[in-house]
Amino acid sequence: MKKNIYSILAVCTLAWATSCGNYDTNGDLDGMWHLRTVETLANNFVENVKEQCVYYSIQQNLISVKRLYRNNQPDAPKHKQHIGRFIHTEDSLILHSFRVFQNESIVATSEDLAPFYLVGTTSRYAIKKLNADEMILRSEHRELTFKKF
Repeated sequence: MKKNIYSILAVCTLAWATSCGNYDTNGDLDGMWHLRTVETLANNFVENVKEQCVYYSIQQNLISVKRLYRNNQPDAPKHKQHIGRFIHTEDSLILHSFRVFQNESIVATSEDLAPFYLVGTTSRYAIKKLNADEMILRSEHRELTFKKF
């Protein structure tokens, strides 16, 4: 009888331990990132955008881009959000297949993605820096600097 109880307890403990695993497949890339600065490469103009509340959230194979709007902008919605997919390699990040959040039947346009400093519906970036606290992405047109939120 004791042998059966120990066997059941061991199986339950093993099931519990494996079911609560962290499926961190993207290393330091996973998490919520707050966009801090945008540098336009054509003229080396650096814009501080942290007050615009632009966030990129990355988990497993999905990316969510979200922008919160302040109350002093009466015509603007409270927030805009889109969800997409990405391809992550050691030195690059490709964002693609964006759709309107909570209505995935609507494909996001370039105009929809512009408030998130994305150019076009597919954006390719070189990963200039990526660690647990900071991420710098560089495209042909812009360099985006993020801080982990």
